[in-house]
Amino acid sequence: MIVTVQTFPLMSLSERLRASGMPAIKADTWSRFIQEAVALVYQAADELKSTKTWSEFCQKRGALSTPKTRSKKVGVIQIPIEDAITTELGHIVRRLRRQLPASHMLRAHEAAFEVEHQIEDSHRTGRNSKVTDFFFYSQVGDGAPEIAIEAKPLASKGDIDGRYLAAEGMGCFFTTDSPYSRAPVAGMLAYTIDVGAGSYKADINKALGIYVPTPLHVCDVGFDFGAHVSPITYSHHDRVALNLIPVSMLHFEMIFAPVVLGPAAA
Repeated sequence: MIVTVQTFPLMSLSERLRASGMPAIKADTWSRFIQEAVALVYQAADELKSTKTWSEFCQKRGALSTPKTRSKKVGVIQIPIEDAITTELGHIVRRLRRQLPASHMLRAHEAAFEVEHQIEDSHRTGRNSKVTDFFFYSQVGDGAPEIAIEAKPLASKGDIDGRYLAAEGMGCFFTTDSPYSRAPVAGMLAYTIDVGAGSYKADINKALGIYVPTPLHVCDVGFDFGAHVSPITYSHHDRVALNLIPVSMLHFEMIFAPVVLGPAAA
């Protein structure tokens, strides 16, 4: 079954969560919490990609892949490594979180942030625990808002099926073996390595249309990143076969440049 991606009318995240069945007050709270949390991650990415910080990052051991020839046009490049990007974003987000004013919503919710968060599970623990890249959660009340986000690098279009939507990517939210989140909202984050193709958002949308388990619907939603509102891809999935509640998946993308070392060998 192919699901058509719907782009109009553009709803806010809160409106879309209400349309999926979430009570209005809960939808408003979860929507605002998630947008404030993700805005910090994007603010961290902007800082990481600034000229001085990016140059310092690329000099760190473990930041870049071994040199490889991409093509004659692109030349010899090194690609920023997924876990290195995640680690650096985590350092910056923790600092930004500490600097938030006392009146900020994330402070009111006693929001905590973890990188490489170990999933609580009845069958796995310690070194056998599964790990999600980012986890934001409120520490106020039962059923408080949270979001687990799994990041995957996209260096080519083939990585959408091979990594982003694979068992070790979005499939981690659709498994009976320690699912990455049992909450009604979760996220995927593409670290797109731009070697000329630019954004993969349209390709991800198309791939979601034939994803298994089939989404109940796929559409764009307006998402407030703090400085601006941009549409992101939203997919809603039933998980009754897993004895889990449905999940609304939010699909984010950050674009990073490779390090170009020189032209390809003749």
